[in-house]
Amino acid sequence: MATRITSEPPSFRDPDGRPVFAEAFEAGLRKRVATCEAALEDAIWELAWFLSLVGRPAEAMACVTHLLAGTADPEKQADGFLALGQLLEQQERYAEAAEVYARGLAILPQGAPAGYLLHNNRGYCLNDLGRHAEAEAHCRTAIALNPIRHNAHKNLGLALAGQGRFVEAAHCLVEADRRYPADPRARRHLAELLAGNPEILETDPVLVAACRDRGIRPGPAGRA
Repeated sequence: MATRITSEPPSFRDPDGRPVFAEAFEAGLRKRVATCEAALEDAIWELAWFLSLVGRPAEAMACVTHLLAGTADPEKQADGFLALGQLLEQQERYAEAAEVYARGLAILPQGAPAGYLLHNNRGYCLNDLGRHAEAEAHCRTAIALNPIRHNAHKNLGLALAGQGRFVEAAHCLVEADRRYPADPRARRHLAELLAGNPEILETDPVLVAACRDRGIRPGPAGRA
């Protein structure tokens, strides 16, 4: 049977059975699609987070890669590269993580929240790779973006120590400990640095006073 051609506009009804114009019907459908897409994206992020917590980073990376493939939003892509880098760090794949963070920085919109962590985390990985001068630059950028957070101060201290700039390194580690004493890593690194280079305290009375105030003494420490 042939379909009857009509010049009358098609009629549509909302979920409650009420008639609506085609434009309104389309807008409603698009809103539902957007809501479903947002819910799916949130669910995938939560799955990736869960998989990382239970020690399955490769599966978590597959989730994040799926999200990256589905977005052209530079800020979301930067967030995705940040997450991938963190998952690579979890597997101690620091060279790969450093490159992934660089990809995130290459597309990072100005002022995006991921900027601090992308710079800080890349600095951490570059330190592990012995590329301390490059690490210093990223840590300083991270501190400029957010001087309140402690981690970039710690990583800057390690970058400076790696270049033999021990006094500067010690001050950075003191600053990291001052900003967040609940994280013991900075004071551990500082105690180790002072134990290996006792002359630091002989030439810098300000550092001596700062260490005394924080109860920091030279001594051996494991990697932190």
